[in-house]
Amino acid sequence: MTVTNEETYQAAVRHFFRFAEPELDLDDICLEVHAGTGEVSRALAHRVRQVTAVDSSFDALTEGKRLADREPQTNIIFQCGEASDLPHLNRTFTLVLCHDALGTDPDPEAVVRELVRVSRPGAAIILADAKLGVAELRDLLTGAGAEVRRTDTAEDHAYVEAFAP
Repeated sequence: MTVTNEETYQAAVRHFFRFAEPELDLDDICLEVHAGTGEVSRALAHRVRQVTAVDSSFDALTEGKRLADREPQTNIIFQCGEASDLPHLNRTFTLVLCHDALGTDPDPEAVVRELVRVSRPGAAIILADAKLGVAELRDLLTGAGAEVRRTDTAEDHAYVEAFAP
C-alpha cells in the first residue's frame, strides 16, 4: 500500500485536531492563519462559536468558502490577508491556530507576534509545523511573550500549545 502526500497531510490534520481538542469550547472565537482552503477551520467550525480563516490566497479562500457552503457551515469567515499583519484588533480571539505554514513563511517571528497580539489573555495558541521542530516553535512563542504549555511530535510534525499573556 502506497501512502500519498494527501493521506499524510490528512493524518497530520487529524492529529492537529486531536492536539487542539482539549482547548475547544463552544464559546470560542477562533482564528486560523495561513488557512488555505480552511480545512482545519471547517473541521473546527461545529465545535466553536466562530472561526475566521485568514490566508493570502484569494483562490484558496474562495475554494474553502465553496466547500463550507456545501456542508453548510455558517460560522466561518474567510478573509484575505497577511498573517504577519492581521487586520484584527488586539485581544480579539480566544483560540488561535496555525497548521503547517510557519516553516515556509518568510517571517515566522512576525506571524507569531501577530498571533499573540490578537489573542485574548489566556487564549490558547496552537502551532503545528513539518519544517520547524518543537524547540523552534517553542522559541517563537516564548519570544513573543506566550507561555508554552505542552508539546508533541507525530506524523513528522511538531505541535506546540501556548497561552497568550
